[in-house]
Amino acid sequence: MPALPAIDPTIVSVIRDDLRLTTWLLLGASLQSLLVLCLPTPYAVLPAVLLLSYRIIKVSCMTAGLIHDTTQDQVVKGRFTAQLCPGESFAAKQASEEEVVIFIIGARSNQSFLALNFANRTLLTVVTTPLSRFAPGFLQAGDYFQSMWKEAEADPMTCGYLGRSSDMLATDDETGKAIITLSYWRSMAHLHAFARRPAHRAGWDWFNRMTQSHPHLGMMHEVYAMPKGHWENIHKNFTPFGMGQIKRPVQGETVLDEK
Repeated sequence: MPALPAIDPTIVSVIRDDLRLTTWLLLGASLQSLLVLCLPTPYAVLPAVLLLSYRIIKVSCMTAGLIHDTTQDQVVKGRFTAQLCPGESFAAKQASEEEVVIFIIGARSNQSFLALNFANRTLLTVVTTPLSRFAPGFLQAGDYFQSMWKEAEADPMTCGYLGRSSDMLATDDETGKAIITLSYWRSMAHLHAFARRPAHRAGWDWFNRMTQSHPHLGMMHEVYAMPKGHWENIHKNFTPFGMGQIKRPVQGETVLDEK
């Protein structure tokens, strides 16, 4: 039997976080009510009881050490730091011995629009929705982001591209959704050169055109250049994140002195 395709965790997060907790509870209550109307009561409540029981038993067994604790799979135990590799070699002789540039880029959908045109008459209705990541143009913006990362990953040495973090989803309000990514580069010169490459230019030109017809789309970026010896990262019992996702972590207590 062929294995089921893996679901992109970013897609799961988008669907999960675009709805408030109360909305998910109402959806569940509606589904349960529908089952009660269609089935005898014992059969209607059986799916929820079985699923809840399974999750309680699984968590209890993982806590007691009876089965493998999947929540710890990505956690790196102990203290570690991620260091940049000088040139193509692996080992860094000392902490933060290389310059690093952090490029933060984000796209935001503030609200979605419904527009109906009838010949010379225009009916425009503005609809604020929690599903604003599915607003017109936002998914297309994501395609330009992916094209930009693919171009950098195809020739990282020339681009001076070191890697990037997982996408971070901002849900600080009900109508605006933003996706933020941290990326790491060897120098400002490399980053500026990459900005002139085809993928970034195509995305930037598209965005400048789309802001006229899609004013609900937003974009931001920040750039920080850190000279060698002026940056650090320390993780302890943590999943690799940020710079830890782009290079193998250097294990050991003697890499950096905590103060």
